[in-house]
Amino acid sequence: MNLNSTKITIATLRLPNEEWLPSMQSRLPLSIRQQGEQFNPKRRQQFISGRWLLAELMFHQLGCSELPAVLTSDNGRPIFIDAGLPDFNISHSGEYIMVALTQNARIGLDVEHIRPRRKLMELAQYSFSDNEYQWLRNLPESKQTDGFWQLWTLRESVLKLSAKGVWQMKQIQVMPQEKKLFADFQPELFCITSRHQDIAWAISTNLPIQHIESWLADSEKCALIPMALPELVGFTTPK
Repeated sequence: MNLNSTKITIATLRLPNEEWLPSMQSRLPLSIRQQGEQFNPKRRQQFISGRWLLAELMFHQLGCSELPAVLTSDNGRPIFIDAGLPDFNISHSGEYIMVALTQNARIGLDVEHIRPRRKLMELAQYSFSDNEYQWLRNLPESKQTDGFWQLWTLRESVLKLSAKGVWQMKQIQVMPQEKKLFADFQPELFCITSRHQDIAWAISTNLPIQHIESWLADSEKCALIPMALPELVGFTTPK
């Protein structure tokens, strides 16, 4: 693979019932299982499911029989202790969890359950640039919700890539018609947005995306199933 590009692997999971959680912990070290016990039931379900999904990807990609040790960096971003392992990001919304990993680049991921928002256009006007707001306002009303979540996930994935907070969203500028974007804190960006059923998601990296491999998780069988990618829309930093 070209060292100036990156291959990305993603996996999507619909949160399982609580009864399936014990069977999902075989690849999780005791420390992760004990950490999960500290959370309330809903948070525990999200935490264990996300770590299981990451563990399954690591087994599939690198043959890791157990999830490698993870630490939370100073900026709050989970990373593998072994710097030679892939970078990863986990995101959840509603009943869905997604994991993305890549070997030779940094990655940010955001997934959002597509749902109506009260005062959606007011939120867009406050959160987005004027260019984005005008683009969104000019869409047919039936497409404004999808457009909003496309822009939102795109921006969140950029923040997660660089471990920045939501208060720095104003430092990101997106040009939806030109499929360009830039951020004050990240000189070069390569982003993909998409939609699968009722979720919108976006991935951002610091290297051109060479290939994306997609998997759907079956929690009952504790297995990953190849999944065809939906339509992808790319954004890059202006030269």
